[in-house]
Amino acid sequence: MLSSRPDICAAVNLLSRFQSGATDEHWNHLKRVLRYLQGTIEYDLVYKRNSNAEPLIGFADADWGSDLDDRKSTSGSVFQVFGNTVLWTSRKQPTVSLSSTEAEYISLSQAACDAIWLRNILAEFGIKNIAPITVHEDNQSCIHIATEPRDQKRMKHLDIRYNFIRECIQNEDLKVVYIPTQKQLADTFTKCLPAGPFKEHRATLGLRGGVVKQTSPCY
Repeated sequence: MLSSRPDICAAVNLLSRFQSGATDEHWNHLKRVLRYLQGTIEYDLVYKRNSNAEPLIGFADADWGSDLDDRKSTSGSVFQVFGNTVLWTSRKQPTVSLSSTEAEYISLSQAACDAIWLRNILAEFGIKNIAPITVHEDNQSCIHIATEPRDQKRMKHLDIRYNFIRECIQNEDLKVVYIPTQKQLADTFTKCLPAGPFKEHRATLGLRGGVVKQTSPCY
């Protein structure tokens, strides 16, 4: 999953929480993932040259209170370089969010850290002046809080580290752009999706089946 199968990232994140206390129910869910992998064993994460695409874009999303045991939310994010998927994450948030907006805000702040890190990596490869980095978010309230921090008394309880996103926006390192939920690529990293949206996002991530591999001639 870490190398070439972002489509099972959310499933691996969920199942890994029960490694020390797995039951037959977890085993049945795991077998479904293995059957899916067997049916898509020919799928590859394809990288193509696309100089017209943005050098670096990201998507951030969250599923509010998805863990029924402790009601913590799940953050999901994905980043693409020139249209090619290079970094994806699905992680359980360390704190309980009091609203979906708060869960989205925490996810967005975590994604901002990844965006800055990726920008520094690209700079070492000679791709510089990537500012601001576009990060897509599907929660309007979250975007408003991040871009207009004044008079947000209800968000004072948030940890200081999650307000990192505000500084990034003020310094014009990041630009948060609204995107409809149907086109939110990070949605597939927060929860299980119906077959239709899942396949659409899988294709957008760059996973292709039956790709003809080119091999170098032997000398």
